[in-house]
Amino acid sequence: MNPFPSFIPDSLEARLQDGIQHALKLGAEGAEAFTSVSRSRKAKVQNGALEDLTASKRGGLGVRVIRAGGKGFRTGLATTTDLAAADFRDLFTQAWELSALGDEDPWLRQADPSGVDDLPSRFDATVEAITPQQRIGWALDLEAQARRASTKVAAVRESAWSDGSGASLLLTQKGVRAADAWSSCSASIELAVADGEERQAAWHWDVARRPGLDLAAIGAEAALKGERKLNPQRLPAGKYAVVLHPEVAVDLLGIVAGMLDAESVLKQRSLFAGKLGEPIASPLLTLIDDGRLAEAPGRPALGTEPWDAEGLPTRRNVLLEGGVLKTYLHTLKTAAEMGVAPTASAGRGFGSQPGATTFNLFPLPGDTAPDALYRMAGNGVLITEIMGLHTVDPVSGDLSVGASGIRIREGALAEPVDKLTFAGNLRDFLTRIAALGNDLRWYGSSAGLSILLEDIALGGA
Repeated sequence: MNPFPSFIPDSLEARLQDGIQHALKLGAEGAEAFTSVSRSRKAKVQNGALEDLTASKRGGLGVRVIRAGGKGFRTGLATTTDLAAADFRDLFTQAWELSALGDEDPWLRQADPSGVDDLPSRFDATVEAITPQQRIGWALDLEAQARRASTKVAAVRESAWSDGSGASLLLTQKGVRAADAWSSCSASIELAVADGEERQAAWHWDVARRPGLDLAAIGAEAALKGERKLNPQRLPAGKYAVVLHPEVAVDLLGIVAGMLDAESVLKQRSLFAGKLGEPIASPLLTLIDDGRLAEAPGRPALGTEPWDAEGLPTRRNVLLEGGVLKTYLHTLKTAAEMGVAPTASAGRGFGSQPGATTFNLFPLPGDTAPDALYRMAGNGVLITEIMGLHTVDPVSGDLSVGASGIRIREGALAEPVDKLTFAGNLRDFLTRIAALGNDLRWYGSSAGLSILLEDIALGGA
């Protein structure tokens, strides 16, 4: 059974096609409609008692009209959350009028119809069949699993089960029809651990396309994170061998991928502008974004989609290979401006123009176990948490962020350390990679692994 019409019925699609034709009659060179609809449900418990049970439905529509000019194209964007309107001609008229106000862009492009949805379904009907009682039961079980994992769990601030499903649709006057339907489930827990008067907070989560999340593993990981923060010690300032936890690595690699947005590169707002084909990282690092990645155990492939947000079939893009920058992330517009092939990397919300994004971002794993990385670090530090990565300067790559972790002594994990300053330049962190772990772990649609860095400056409290 096709789930798509339950979110975006044929009647809605027909009204969107009618609006596109209306825009063309007004004189538009092009017209597009992008709509998304989702349903979500959540059960939240606290210390064994139900705190909240919610269900919501969200939807929106963005229409883009393209007006031809003497030196390029102008665009106008109009949005609505009223998907039950009798027609959308007024919305397209509004976008047409707005298109007269924009600057001309000679590089604006639209995709021709291409590709088919030959990927496994991203929708699982069992998600829609989950009952409120099951959600509550799973949220309670997650809390119980965390308490079972550690006697130091003193309180659970929130234990939650969430699930949802939805669909999106892109239509253009060129005949593009890019449709997708999806489902997901997630479980998360925020707790406090205590040792005497000392208390620390911790949080962990996991997500998948369908039910079956390992609640025991999620609860145990949250409890372990908390225990590892109890009674932290001060770290003397200096240079250390540093092992990044996979959860930290995924955030840093996400920052790197964000700097590969071709729009930022064209505006000279990226550390990696002008670096195409040059080494920017250790030869050990290969970074991939794959919009067609297959789901597998431990690999949710939540970003997998048949088309990007401009209607191009998604693909596997090797961003860094052996440390060498191989490509930027392009929309059709930036690919035309740079004179290169598109990378099918466009994303959009119903209220935004297309922009570069990633789908399933991951590094190729190394062959070294985490314990071996600790031994290689000697008397170093395992960084388990970084705060303030949003402050990284995208042009210079300079960063100075807070961090916490665990001291490594003679190759073994020892006492926790906190109030660290993790400072330097992103380029230095990329080039000082000495070894990669074999412990690739997925966090939503991105994956990280343990990374050993050499000679990193850490400031203590």
